Amino acid sequence: MGFMYLLTRIRNTFTAAGRQGAFLANLLIGGAIAFFVYFIQQTGLIELLLNRILYLLLLAIGTVIRYKQFHSLSLSGLLVDAVIIFLAAGCWTYLKTVPARILYNGLLLLALIPLTFVLSNRYGIFSSGLPIVIGILVAILLDATNDLAKNRFRQRIAEEKQEAEYSIVRHLAHNVKPSLQIVRSPLVALQGLMAERGLMDVELSRRLDGSRETVGEALVNAIASLGQINGIIDNTRKLVTREINREEFGEVELKELLEKEVFPLHSGGKFHLVVEGAAVRLRLHRDSFIEAVNNLLRNADVHGFPAYCPNAEVRFLLRQTRKNVVIDYVNNGRPFPANLSTEEFLSFGRKSVESPGEGLGGAWVGKVIEAHGGKFEIVRDGEPVHFRITLPKRGN
Repeated sequence: MGFMYLLTRIRNTFTAAGRQGAFLANLLIGGAIAFFVYFIQQTGLIELLLNRILYLLLLAIGTVIRYKQFHSLSLSGLLVDAVIIFLAAGCWTYLKTVPARILYNGLLLLALIPLTFVLSNRYGIFSSGLPIVIGILVAILLDATNDLAKNRFRQRIAEEKQEAEYSIVRHLAHNVKPSLQIVRSPLVALQGLMAERGLMDVELSRRLDGSRETVGEALVNAIASLGQINGIIDNTRKLVTREINREEFGEVELKELLEKEVFPLHSGGKFHLVVEGAAVRLRLHRDSFIEAVNNLLRNADVHGFPAYCPNAEVRFLLRQTRKNVVIDYVNNGRPFPANLSTEEFLSFGRKSVESPGEGLGGAWVGKVIEAHGGKFEIVRDGEPVHFRITLPKRGN
């Protein structure tokens, strides 16, 4: 390790000097490797190493032959193996982390060494527990390696997807927005000119329902549409480019967070806010979670209670299991659209036909829940609106 570290330092030092420095560094490293090979050849380390490997191989072959000669399957041995398999598989299944699984199966392996000796010499019971546990340890390592490779692949795909989203939004922000402003400017000037000449009430066309559309109405609608497009681009840019970093997760008390940091922002609004349930603690990205809850409450303000209602209420019901915290969000406003699925509600730009919004609030909620490793459900149980958010206590 020290030799390789020294070579790496030499190469980094010379590489900083450019291509010629890199060539000199590689030349020095090649010479050092050659001296190392000469040293091994002259000292006979290769012959000693090969002899040791051959000795261990012959010893392993002899052990296997003796084991097969004296080992015979018996009911007692099979029962002992079944108990060992049960214990090893239990450690593999119910322990959460790979190091814990390896540790406990390793301890089981150490305990089996004297146990196997006692069973075979005193009672004549031959157990295959040692190779079985070794095989399970190998399976645990292979499974962990496979999971690590899958996670890295998913992470790379997620990063590429995020970068693609950034590229699209950057394109919209830098290329489309200026074009919208270019289109809007003459429309505003034309609106002023028409108003100055008294032509705003002149009929421009007939709508599909037969009603008349004036010049002023057409210009107002056109300018408003451009403003809406501009707003959608801005809000999408904020949503897509806002990051949720794992380093910013922290443990919070959820009921206190809702009552002290979320509810005051909506006091005096159209509905009464209530949180029920015992105090629960979990790891959260505080800012993004607050913004997600604010999106749900803004959704209630715009869609659930478009007009004042004396009994309007939004409730948060908190409960916890051994691993998760469950948040039930319920309001008694207008019913949630029956044709809008969970996937559509959490997607960018998807909304009901009657919705005046941009379809981004649900997308932000989905992004936050995904970053926390949680789950979002639309519960259709007779309540006008019932969402269920499940979050792991330890964060993602």
